[in-house]
This record gives sequence, structure tokens and C-alpha cells, in this order.
Amino acid sequence: MNPRLRMFGLSAALGALPVLAADALQVKTGLWETTATSTITGMSLPAEQLAKIPPAQRAQMEQMLKQQTAPRTSTDRSCITQKDLQDGAFRRQATQDGNCTYKLVMATARHQEWAFQCSNEVGGATGTMTVDAPDSTHMRGQLQMKSSRGNASIALAGQWISASCAGADKN
Repeated sequence: MNPRLRMFGLSAALGALPVLAADALQVKTGLWETTATSTITGMSLPAEQLAKIPPAQRAQMEQMLKQQTAPRTSTDRSCITQKDLQDGAFRRQATQDGNCTYKLVMATARHQEWAFQCSNEVGGATGTMTVDAPDSTHMRGQLQMKSSRGNASIALAGQWISASCAGADKN
């Protein structure tokens, strides 16, 4: 290969590194505490399944489905590594299912947008997720998911705790 072409190719590759690095959120690595508040709407059982359930159990089931629509909040501590930042940190806090595929829509040092599709034995879901990092120690995010079984909205808020991952919840 021509030495000039080789040098041009190397320069172009090195010049692209800052652009690629900017795709990762610019937040600190280590122990993060993330709070997720989820709201589920539109959950129901198919009419043919409801018809097979005795009236008392049907009423109990409908009451349980109603209770699931109330917002639920959970907080966990997780270890965020540099690899997590490159792969789309904080996604796993929102979508615990390992059967999801993600497509990066937009990424800067302070903002990421993802589209995703999940599948499991009872169907699937599609959705979007955004994550914002106003500074290196805070994040907030929003996930919207739709499925045949209902819709979910999850708000995330996270704060960096320490550089050490001691105290992270086991996954």
C-alpha cells in the first residue's frame, strides 16, 4: 500500500476516535444508585381467558390488574463500568429482560436515545428510551414500552455514589 494512503487512513481513523468516544455518556464510573418509577397501563387478559375463569376468581384477577397500574418505585445500586458506558449504560435498570435488542438513535456526551424490541414466551414489546446526564454524577431517563399485554412508562433518576463498586446489588 502507498505510504501516503496508509498515513491518510491512519489519520482518518485517529480523527474518528473523539467522535466515537463522544457516543458514550460522560459520567463517572463506579457505584450508581438508580431509582425507577414505573407505571403500567392497559393491562388486561384476553376475553377468551376471562370467560374460562369462575366469577369470584375473575373479580380477584381484575382487582389485581387494577393494582398493577399504580406507580411502583424501586431503587438499586449497580456498578457502571467504562464498557457499560460504551454499550449504553442504564439500559439494564429499565429493561431487566435479557431478550432485548437495541438500536442507537442518537448519542452525545450528555444525551442518548435508543429504540428497542424485546421478545419472550408470551409475546414481545417495542419501545424507546432516553438518558440524559446533566453532569458527570447525575442522570435521568425515560422509557416508553408498548406490548399486546399493556404499556409501561418508566422514569429513571440516578446519582453517582463512589468510584468503588462495593455495595452494588447482585444482578
